[in-house]
Amino acid sequence: MKNPKPIFKSPYDLKDVSILFLIVAFVLIFTAIIGNNLFGIFQENINFGKI
Repeated sequence: MKNPKPIFKSPYDLKDVSILFLIVAFVLIFTAIIGNNLFGIFQENINFGKI
């Protein structure tokens, strides 16, 4: 094998990865809050005790 790639050498910039991670984290938190509110409205409108 000629020129094996080093395993632990990072070919990316840490700043770019942290910005991408923050974007994904905010999107997940936002969708979790919206989903939780929508499920609460769904639970209030349907009576699960009679089903």
